[in-house]
Amino acid sequence: MTTGTVVITGAAGGMGRPAAQRFAAQGRPLLLCDLDPVRLEALAEELRPAAGKVDILAADIAAEDFPARIVATLGGAPISALVHTAGLSPTMSDGSRIFSVNYDATERLVAGLLPHFAEGGCAVLISSVSAYMLGDPALLAAIREFVTTGKRDGIAGYMDHPGMAYAISKRAVIGIVERDAPAFGARGLRIASIAPGFIATPMGNAEAEANEQLRKMIDIVPQGRMGQGDEIASVAEFLCSPAASYVSGVDIRVDGGIIGLLNTKGSGQ
Repeated sequence: MTTGTVVITGAAGGMGRPAAQRFAAQGRPLLLCDLDPVRLEALAEELRPAAGKVDILAADIAAEDFPARIVATLGGAPISALVHTAGLSPTMSDGSRIFSVNYDATERLVAGLLPHFAEGGCAVLISSVSAYMLGDPALLAAIREFVTTGKRDGIAGYMDHPGMAYAISKRAVIGIVERDAPAFGARGLRIASIAPGFIATPMGNAEAEANEQLRKMIDIVPQGRMGQGDEIASVAEFLCSPAASYVSGVDIRVDGGIIGLLNTKGSGQ
């Protein structure tokens, strides 16, 4: 197994916390990142008996110096894994802020941490099934162009709509994974993303409460329920393990089958 520190963002949240618990159980050193220092320290205290060394960084992932602060906190220790769960959902802010946190901050984080990974390491990002609900070919092409060139013309008009900004940001996160896989591979590293479906975290529950259409979709999930944060964490753990040594540049849906169902219905079958 790759030696080094596991960096987890959104560590006190509904997906970050179970991820931290899983890596701590392996005895891996951790750097837990989130906004609230009190919640972070409480989690760190819980995990230290198993993990040993657990550091915390209370900071805003959207701050431009966030990647540099992670590197400074590591103090020269290499990164064995990044599990980047921090982000904003549609009801949490305006569209521009959502996009800035979910995409711009993620791109800076990946670029800033890439040189500091130990060989064999893996970065795991969080996308969303919302990314698969964007069907307009012109918009999908504009997102690809944005990820490749940085040109925002084709997506700028959607930034006033939090739901669209969210979905576009998550589709663009998948684009980061696909775009950056060669750079990671050249260093003996991997990068992948997980697309959660409807997950019963505080954030997911709040979205469901605020959105009737979302509640109707939850009712037709083939697995018959919302997912749990640990069901995302378990996939992140797999992706960061030697068992996933040939998995890179890909997004993995963990959605209870909802996108497959919608695709089937959309094709008229």
